[in-house]
Amino acid sequence: MELNRQPVRVRRPQDPAEPVSRIRRRAPWFDPSANTFARQSIVTAALILILLAAVTLGPIESTGAARYVVAQCGWKVGNDGTWLETAADRFSRSSWCGVPAGSDPWDGVHMTSGTRPSAAAVGGTRFAMWRWTAPPGTGIVTVNGGRWHVLRDNFQHRIGSLATGGSFSPFLEYSATDTVRREFSRSFSPPAAAFESRLLCALPADRFCSVTGTSLASVRGLTMTINDPTVPSASIDGEFRKDGWLRGVQKVDFTGADAGSGVWLSETVVDGVTRASTQQPCAVERIAGQWRGRKMQPCRTGADGSHTIDTTRISDGAHQITGCATDFAGNRACATAGELRSDNNPPSAPRSLEVAGGDDWRSGNSFALSWTNPDQGSAAPLVATRYRITGPGPYDSGVVAESGVAGLSGLSLPTAGDYRVAVWLADAAGNEDPVATADASLRFDDLDPVAFVLQPEDETPQLLRATVFDEHSGPAGGVISYRRQGGEKWWDLPTRLLGDGRQAELRADFPSDDLPPGRYDIRTRVRDHAGNEVASDRRPDGTRLVLKAPLTEETRLEARLVGPKASGRVVRVPFGATARIIGRLAGDDGQGIGGRQVVILQRPGTGLRPGPTVRLVTTRPDGGFALGLPAGTSRRITASFTGDRQNSGSSTDPLRLGVTGSISFSARPARLRTGQKVHFRGRVRPGAARQPSRGNLVAIRYFEQSSRQWRPVLVTRTDRFGNYRAGYRFRYITGVAKIRLRATLLPSQGFPYLSANSPVRSVRVQG
Repeated sequence: MELNRQPVRVRRPQDPAEPVSRIRRRAPWFDPSANTFARQSIVTAALILILLAAVTLGPIESTGAARYVVAQCGWKVGNDGTWLETAADRFSRSSWCGVPAGSDPWDGVHMTSGTRPSAAAVGGTRFAMWRWTAPPGTGIVTVNGGRWHVLRDNFQHRIGSLATGGSFSPFLEYSATDTVRREFSRSFSPPAAAFESRLLCALPADRFCSVTGTSLASVRGLTMTINDPTVPSASIDGEFRKDGWLRGVQKVDFTGADAGSGVWLSETVVDGVTRASTQQPCAVERIAGQWRGRKMQPCRTGADGSHTIDTTRISDGAHQITGCATDFAGNRACATAGELRSDNNPPSAPRSLEVAGGDDWRSGNSFALSWTNPDQGSAAPLVATRYRITGPGPYDSGVVAESGVAGLSGLSLPTAGDYRVAVWLADAAGNEDPVATADASLRFDDLDPVAFVLQPEDETPQLLRATVFDEHSGPAGGVISYRRQGGEKWWDLPTRLLGDGRQAELRADFPSDDLPPGRYDIRTRVRDHAGNEVASDRRPDGTRLVLKAPLTEETRLEARLVGPKASGRVVRVPFGATARIIGRLAGDDGQGIGGRQVVILQRPGTGLRPGPTVRLVTTRPDGGFALGLPAGTSRRITASFTGDRQNSGSSTDPLRLGVTGSISFSARPARLRTGQKVHFRGRVRPGAARQPSRGNLVAIRYFEQSSRQWRPVLVTRTDRFGNYRAGYRFRYITGVAKIRLRATLLPSQGFPYLSANSPVRSVRVQG
């Protein structure tokens, strides 16, 4: 017998009591192409469109009830119903809804209540049922589906609803077997709390229904429209709740709750625009172009999580932030959380940056800055200042943070020099741009200028000159003065400043013809652009400039050094040897000037324990003089005549006395074979000097017969006591070779001796 209109024909069970499980496997009870289900699809599609509209319209709270659709046991959707029986072990149930993927979604699909063949009878009013209960606060308004049944001996198939807190009200009752799938549809007003399919023994309680042969009641392909008036609740939380400004990507935590269909969508809305949303995991299925619930309550009643809001995509300023939740029925509720204050743009540069007191050079190491802050408008207020000072060295202070934006004070510089300060601003959101700066100069000079009076030139003896040097702010002016020796008052002369930059020269005319005869001290006072001032009456050689009025006779002082083997302005002597300085003091006419003291100033090289020494020698009647110089280190020697009432002072250029160093050397063993190591050792004597802390360099050399030259073997360094040790292996000598060796002290800037060679030592190497 053909049980339905599908093109697939199945065998009808021969025995009415055939097990339900076999019927499930054999009978495709439901035709998904039926017209009723087409109508259901249209209705459901309309409901889904209402839902989507509610989700996308923005943060508007729902004021009326919404509806959603639940599909059961069909379309490969499972069964969310509960099965109950009122006579224990008299009934059985069967449910086959979620068919495997790739198979016919309606092949054998059913939800059945049946009698057990093992039971003899079922008491009157006893029943088994499948029930689908609407979530709390909701109700079923329509139901559509397919039904069929096998009914024997007073069994009935009743389909109906339950009101909230009420009893079962059937709207369909069947007493005869009908195995053809039939469609049914029903609306409920008011909405029903549950929908049931019952298999009932329709007799009084004191009678029994026979179970000879199986009775069953089946449904499938249910579509239930559920009225959901419950509005969900929503809330959000995050850093925006704190009293501050934010920037960049911010995390927003959200929660939502709904007792009806459950939370379907969580949104974070800024100024009425959804900036982030999360569709919650729900038991739904896309059927005929619309979403249907797979369960009576498709979504969870509670949802939480977090959103990220990119504040760079909204304008700077304060914004209203809202959390919204939408349930599966389309009910939407929003809760305003407060203000989200965001700012992602750094402040612009300070305007009209000025240095208090101007940006000229100053001798005080304290600076203050002022500026005009840019208008922030609705953006985050300015809260901090950043600055960076760069200058000579090169000096870099790094970024320095200061609270407040009214100005900076108490800035100081590490040393004198011309510096630049760059200032930029930071707002309450933490935005800052080291490129958006205002710059100014900080010029600090607390160092006195360096000044010397100069010996007048022979061609212009009345022209007084003073050289001035200032490394930072540069010479700004000065005056040359004179006073009679023994007097107290200085008389300033009209003075001219020549040159600019770091070095300049002061000039004035000495009024020797207008002054009483006598000797006069000359002094200069100079100042730099920072206001530092210094007075000097010294010449570059450290002596005072004294002039005679009328102008004294010029003198000439000549000198040279005499050593054991040579004489001249530069002389070299062995370690421990003495020398002499000889010379002559004469006037402009070449006549010797006797009976005058000549100052011999010896300046030792670096590393000498005592400092400079001064000795005096008196000229002979012919103006000549001679002075013995003791053994010592290399040194510079200057002879000078300070002048007297009749003669001007004079001095020589520095003479250089070079002293060779002293180095010992030994090589052991004196006889060795090729590949064996020879050990070198020796000592550099310091004499009156200090050994350099890093020692001296010593080169070990051998004499090459073919070129008649000394060639290097190795270079070593002495310790702080002047001792050195080294070793060397002769690896490529065959036969017998006699090798001459010596050690050479290499010149060192920190050791006041010239290069020196040790005595020659020989070793015999046999290959």
